[in-house]
Amino acid sequence: MQGDGDHRPDRRNQPVSTRGGGKEVPLPGDGSNLPGRLDEVEGLLRESRARLAQAEKMAELGNLVAGIAHEMNTPLASVSSNTDTIALVLQKLSGLIVSEFPDESSPARRRFEEALSIAAESLRTSRLACDRILRLVGALRGFARHDDLRMQKADLHAVIESTLALVAHELKGRIKVVKEYGDLPEIECYPDQLNQVFMNLLVNAAQAITGPGEIRIRTSRDRDMVRISISDSGSGIPTELVSRVFDSGFTTKKAGEGTGLGLSISNRIVQSHGGRIELDGGAGRGATFTIVLPVRTTGERKTNEH
Repeated sequence: MQGDGDHRPDRRNQPVSTRGGGKEVPLPGDGSNLPGRLDEVEGLLRESRARLAQAEKMAELGNLVAGIAHEMNTPLASVSSNTDTIALVLQKLSGLIVSEFPDESSPARRRFEEALSIAAESLRTSRLACDRILRLVGALRGFARHDDLRMQKADLHAVIESTLALVAHELKGRIKVVKEYGDLPEIECYPDQLNQVFMNLLVNAAQAITGPGEIRIRTSRDRDMVRISISDSGSGIPTELVSRVFDSGFTTKKAGEGTGLGLSISNRIVQSHGGRIELDGGAGRGATFTIVLPVRTTGERKTNEH
């Protein structure tokens, strides 16, 4: 029994949990909803484990991608250099043919020029292929970069373009990408993390489209915020599921096609930047995900206000 001056709370009937090294940890409430609270805690633990597992996979993938990009860079530089050398050789051959066969109607000159034309066209194709691989390697190295974890100013359009280079295989020959870029300032962000967000949204948009379709990317500035909208012409999201798309583990894909973590992780990344993701979509009319981000970090705004 407590004395008149003893105001310590009576914890005899308060529920406790023995999780956490065997120590008794008081749980809030009177215990009437203890099973529900334990289910909630277990759900949070499952979500945390899933996020950690996904983070480990992304770290391993980043190391693998960085290694592949590095290994590709050396032979690619050699091929690119040889392509330039062959182009110079063909140019000299062309001049030599003209000097040796001044008569343009000469059958020998026509045959040589025809052969040079075929070689030059093949060389142009090789140059385009090298340039494309160089852009892809650059995008891979940017995606895998994890040596600088500081916020930095970045051009969001450049981040989007590098992401599009990485997901080109999902879009090629089937999906038209329409870009409506506004006038955006550079923003304070973690570019590699936003690259992951854009990749998740673009891949989801591509997979939501059956057959040929269109993905539209719009960017604009709204005072001290920027908006990036990614719309698809897919089947849309049923109204009753819209509120659950950012839940960890939730997915409408078939088993083995997705972990249900992409949108959840993307949402957390955007929130860590002081922003938000908005969803506009209903069944049968496609979906639009809009990322809203501050131009400056919260800390920087507070510093400037004082």
